Amino acid sequence: MRYVLITGAGSGLGKETAKLLKDEKLLLVGRNEKNLKKVAQNLDADYFICDITNIDQINELKAHVEKNFANLDTIINCAGVWTKGEISQLSDKHFAEMNTLEKIKNVLDTNTFGTIAMITTFAPILIKNKKGQIINVNSQSGVETEEFCPVYNASKHGGYFYRKAVQRDLAKHNVKITDVCPGLMKTDFFVKADDGLPQEIMKLGLSPDEVAKTIKYVFDMPHEITIPSIEVRHIKNY
Repeated sequence: MRYVLITGAGSGLGKETAKLLKDEKLLLVGRNEKNLKKVAQNLDADYFICDITNIDQINELKAHVEKNFANLDTIINCAGVWTKGEISQLSDKHFAEMNTLEKIKNVLDTNTFGTIAMITTFAPILIKNKKGQIINVNSQSGVETEEFCPVYNASKHGGYFYRKAVQRDLAKHNVKITDVCPGLMKTDFFVKADDGLPQEIMKLGLSPDEVAKTIKYVFDMPHEITIPSIEVRHIKNY
């Protein structure tokens, strides 16, 4: 049995990933206590409320892990938020509201800082335990440049290149790290950002279960085999 911490576990991809890994010892992490508690109860898993943009809460999570989950060997970073809008579109009310400085900061804090903070905080535990795995849910936006979502692009590219920069060092300590980079997914990801997409576009998205199966594929690989990055998208969504 492996000891697995999953962020963003209260809904969407994090929830589906937790369901596929229900036979492991899980610590589910998220901001929405109602959703997170329900998922944890259904899976007989532990949970901890934590906003990964908040340093104090991350430190509280670290103390909890050190006391109650010290055998941690896997971190799966699923938490993420969305925004879009080209610079030339910011005179439009919809895009202006999606790109206030507060919302831009939240995207960067969640997608970039949050991922880096989780790795920086918990990788030392994996190193101490002499074996571990980190899986980051990145995005096609982390490997491509898409003009319609520059801030989201920047946030995902930051995580992608951080992973590339640390993977060799982690490998020296028997810890492997992978970016899973999905395309469009059929979740409420965009609705939460007040940017629901038309049905004809959403139907070309991947289901959270399909992407979760990709995460499990990476999770199930023999430990001596590492996949630095894996991309997955609907065949009609290029």
